[in-house]
Amino acid sequence: MDATITAETDLEQALLADPRLCAGLAWGAPRRGHPEGTVATHVAAILARVPADDPLRADLRFLALVHDSFKHEVRPHERWSPDNDHAIRARRYAERHTSDVRLLTALELHDEPYWVWRNGGAPRDALRPLLGRLADTELFARFVELDAATDGKDLTFLWWFRRELALAGSLPRHAVVRPEDADADVVYVKSFAVEPPCQAEVARAAAEVVAERPPGLSGEGEVLTSDDGLRVLLVWRWRGSRSELLDRDSGFVGAALAAHPVFAEAQAAEARIFQVSARS
Repeated sequence: MDATITAETDLEQALLADPRLCAGLAWGAPRRGHPEGTVATHVAAILARVPADDPLRADLRFLALVHDSFKHEVRPHERWSPDNDHAIRARRYAERHTSDVRLLTALELHDEPYWVWRNGGAPRDALRPLLGRLADTELFARFVELDAATDGKDLTFLWWFRRELALAGSLPRHAVVRPEDADADVVYVKSFAVEPPCQAEVARAAAEVVAERPPGLSGEGEVLTSDDGLRVLLVWRWRGSRSELLDRDSGFVGAALAAHPVFAEAQAAEARIFQVSARS
């Protein structure tokens, strides 16, 4: 991914001319969750997935440029404090450029859903208190989705996040970006955790979803069940772009939950995208 970022507005030009922000964009080496290395490369990947005609384009770009650009100022061997939190530092920096509370709260809270999922056990309805603190739920959800869909991220979080948003009636709709690299064979596997008495019902609902062929989600679906009764897998084979598949899956999650309430009783256990290995 090319890390070149070109300003589109006077505000972006001012941000990209700031040595402090530029130092943050240049920081980073390949690591878990961020195999791309620098913050700038991660930001460029997010920007590439925002449609040119998106009404939220300017806001999403601002969030992308600022959100991780103060990780280099965090002191990892010290205890957490507001002054030692990259998201709060990002908000404080942004306050120099905007008073828009929508942007400021999104910056401050952008990693909270991931923290809840990773450290809080991801209980049902865990996002509802957080959503109540937001000035613009759609903007926040769109940005968290973009941030969570870049290469190297655990897609289980994105699967859980979208499911919780759908249950709360807050899953955003957005256009699908059609990237140029749209010619790969990928397999998207999403796992539902279920209780054994419910496995058959969840599996039937998943099979109906596959048979219904969700609009815009081409490819071939298959449903698998585990012998122990604890898992139902929805396997989707897709030829095209990984990012396009993830964009389309957002609407798929919302439609599936609306049509099949039983999915609300299943937990989002795991999600992974696999690439088909080259055959010798």
